[in-house]
Amino acid sequence: AYPIVAERREIILGTITREETQFARTLDAGTVHLEEALIPLTSAERQVGRRAEDLPADAPVLPGETAFRLHDTYGFPIDLTVELAAEYGVCVDRLGFDEALAEQRDRSRSGKKADLARKAGRASLYDGIARRVGDSTFRGYETASSEARVVAILRDATEYDELEAKPEIELRAGAAAEAEIVLDGTPFYAEGGGQAGDQGVLRAPGGDRDEPLFTITDTQRPVGALIVHRGLLHGRITVGQTVVAEVDPVRRARTMRNHTGTHLLHRALRNTIGEGARQAGSLVTADYLRFDYAGDRSLTDEEKRAIEAEVRRVIRDDKQVEPRFMTMTEAVAAGADAFFDEKYGEQVRVVSVDGYSRELCGGTHCRATGQIGGFFITGERSIGSGMRRIEAVTGEAAERLVEDRFATLERATAAAGARSPGALPERVAELQSRVKDLEKHIRAGAVAGGPVRPSELISSALSVDGTRFLPYAAAFESMEHLKGYAKDLRSALGDGVIALALESDEPQLFVTVSDDLVQRGVSAGALVQSGAPVIEGRGGGRAEMAQARGRRRDRLPSALEAIRQSLATQLGGEVDPPSPDTAA
Repeated sequence: AYPIVAERREIILGTITREETQFARTLDAGTVHLEEALIPLTSAERQVGRRAEDLPADAPVLPGETAFRLHDTYGFPIDLTVELAAEYGVCVDRLGFDEALAEQRDRSRSGKKADLARKAGRASLYDGIARRVGDSTFRGYETASSEARVVAILRDATEYDELEAKPEIELRAGAAAEAEIVLDGTPFYAEGGGQAGDQGVLRAPGGDRDEPLFTITDTQRPVGALIVHRGLLHGRITVGQTVVAEVDPVRRARTMRNHTGTHLLHRALRNTIGEGARQAGSLVTADYLRFDYAGDRSLTDEEKRAIEAEVRRVIRDDKQVEPRFMTMTEAVAAGADAFFDEKYGEQVRVVSVDGYSRELCGGTHCRATGQIGGFFITGERSIGSGMRRIEAVTGEAAERLVEDRFATLERATAAAGARSPGALPERVAELQSRVKDLEKHIRAGAVAGGPVRPSELISSALSVDGTRFLPYAAAFESMEHLKGYAKDLRSALGDGVIALALESDEPQLFVTVSDDLVQRGVSAGALVQSGAPVIEGRGGGRAEMAQARGRRRDRLPSALEAIRQSLATQLGGEVDPPSPDTAA
């Protein structure tokens, strides 16, 4: 019954897999933030399987606002927050969470109601005009300038029979003479199908081109086939008056190049990476084009070059662009591409590029592909799960891009001291090699106060009941730096316990325990809790990894010693005397 589902089976399966992966990442990220919020509330070690209903009445409480922030900012489900908090012996203020959620919904609902009310009022006004004056006739396929009769004038959601700009009043009020004009027929294309609305002017017949009655900054179709011209009033305009409607020819031409270029991009993209890369949205303006499609990976450099090369080839071939009106049945039979997010009538307009592409489209286009000029992809990125976006330029914008890139290349060549642009890659590689050598030299010298190399620290490990224990304090750049250092240290040390201290105004402790010791009952959470009070702090974590934050930097050596004593207690053995050159 739904053949498109079978056709897009791989895309659907890929989307499901990505959603599962994304949810797993959400859980991982949310868990980290939740644990950071729980550690200051409790010294209890995590107990998997402990339930919220089993907690004592005096159990510490996670504020509802915190739980809501996890839900709202990180997408972390409240049920999982309650479950994980219980494992740490912490209750969640569900009432506070529900109140925060209700407040957010109320704010959203009130904003939507006000917006809907405004839109409903305007829609009613436009509906009344449409019933009275009928559909606007679009003449923009044949011409960019035509005489027309004013059939409605609006300002601030109010209709006028006559409206006049009064500059002195407008300036004192701090507002421009904004208005909306409806004509019986117009060459102005109203925004639709991804194409931006036309801009231009209305002037009196025979009037000065430099003194328009009305400057059109946007053209919209708010209801049905009613076309509304929005802009700034410069003189007096009256219902029934005849005016000359002139589309900005330069802007229209640029928009046409980008729209026809979008059709070529769509076909070239599907030819390059497969028919599954169907259009999911687009934006065509005078400045650039934007194209969204279903995809689960970025384009390779080779694919981008192949797409650009194919589009440019079709441009050079100067193929005819032919728009034709036909029935929807005829269009489908002819193989025209249609998009399910667009609404089509029984009569549709099909834009064909001779022997290359065929799409349902109501926009304005070049007469032949040669009019597009140049074409360059300027960007490609993800805009959501399973969705990609390509941005590109054509015509004059493409020429400017080439000029800018050549200028940048010349500046880079001079800055790098290369003989010529062709020699730039070799020169950059040479400079990069020098930088790496200098970095190695700096690391070998070890900046004063910073950590030594992990390999140099292994010999300082102590023995606690036959277990290697490596304490070390240094002025790490950050906690992230410390954790990365701990990872390298673990690779060098192997099994054992690592206790690191970050020397700063807010000192921190970080303990990791190897898997074999965790199985023997050694807990990083318990170890770090023995050192946290020494620096007047609190901490906790899991059996394999834990951390604490405090206030007394001067007590870090004592905190590391407390952790060593706690390790001896957990192992049930004796502590070997520290060597004179201990890292702690």
